[in-house]
Amino acid sequence: MAPTVLITGASQGIGKATALLFARKGYDLVLTSLNIDTLQAVAQEVQNLGSAAPLIVTCDVRNPSEVNTLMQKALEYYR
Repeated sequence: MAPTVLITGASQGIGKATALLFARKGYDLVLTSLNIDTLQAVAQEVQNLGSAAPLIVTCDVRNPSEVNTLMQKALEYYR
């Protein structure tokens, strides 16, 4: 099993660049941001690099219940 990284703000800028870097290094990814459309585009870029499909979850990290849901989904997906 590959190591897993969770990246917030993964739909653009530093978050997106970080996601692509970890994908190139073979990590499993959990990507989150507020915009599902841009997350899906980043997920496609990750797959185009030959990586497995990442888990994508919309999440407002300022909301504790959304963060709890994010963590629950990530743990279920990669167990």
